[in-house]
Amino acid sequence: MNKLEILQEKAKVIVDGVSNDPQGRYQLRYEFYQKYGDPFAKGKEGLGNSELAFIKWEIKRGTLNALEGPHSGSPWWREVNSHFLYVATLAQLIKESGEAFQDLPVPASFWLDYIDTPNECSWYRAHNSSIISGYQVANRLAHNESIYEQCFMNIVLYRLLFAQSMVEGVSFGILGKIFANPRGFAVALITGVRAFYPDNYPMSKEDIKYVTHRARNFMGFIEDVFDKLLISPHLNRLYNEAANWNRSPILVDYVRNNKPIYPITEK
Repeated sequence: MNKLEILQEKAKVIVDGVSNDPQGRYQLRYEFYQKYGDPFAKGKEGLGNSELAFIKWEIKRGTLNALEGPHSGSPWWREVNSHFLYVATLAQLIKESGEAFQDLPVPASFWLDYIDTPNECSWYRAHNSSIISGYQVANRLAHNESIYEQCFMNIVLYRLLFAQSMVEGVSFGILGKIFANPRGFAVALITGVRAFYPDNYPMSKEDIKYVTHRARNFMGFIEDVFDKLLISPHLNRLYNEAANWNRSPILVDYVRNNKPIYPITEK
């Protein structure tokens, strides 16, 4: 094997080692941000705050659990997360090896850019390109999830892209950049709100009401304003711009007429 293949295999072994250990998945990213989080205060996770908060929510919901057992996880969520871990870990190994390689996966290249120049924009491009790539890799598995879970996959993606648009300067100016800053606590707060992020896997009836925008209460109204008024009318533009920011052309296949359509039929 050449040097890159050795590092690729090492990254795969590391990720496989935490496959059935949700807390181990979290720890892998926690340790990454202890090195590369660019915190304002020592011992903090800095730019990793949002990602780590989201993984905590995934763990709490149970989607990253092992597939065997009384509370089995989701093959799709596990695969997206594993792919994310792989490309980020590969970039870290490459950086720490001191080597330079051509033709790396786009997300790995973005993670190397982030490590070299940590800021809000470089973080979103590394993070979101990894998620988009994970969606592509896990597309087949998505078809096996419930229609409600598929609906939620789209919601998660367009909210993430919308947050990136704020940092890229497209939405809400300076206030948007503050709200969407991955150093902040917005993700930790919003993933704790059941109207936005369900508690259960598989979803409960109450979870389904929120995901399908059929909850007739105050939090359901807030969710409707956020998704239906602020984001959905602009999905075509958002996905096209995000495809460019993240060098992820597959993204434009996930929307049609301002409607998200993931998972797609594979060609």
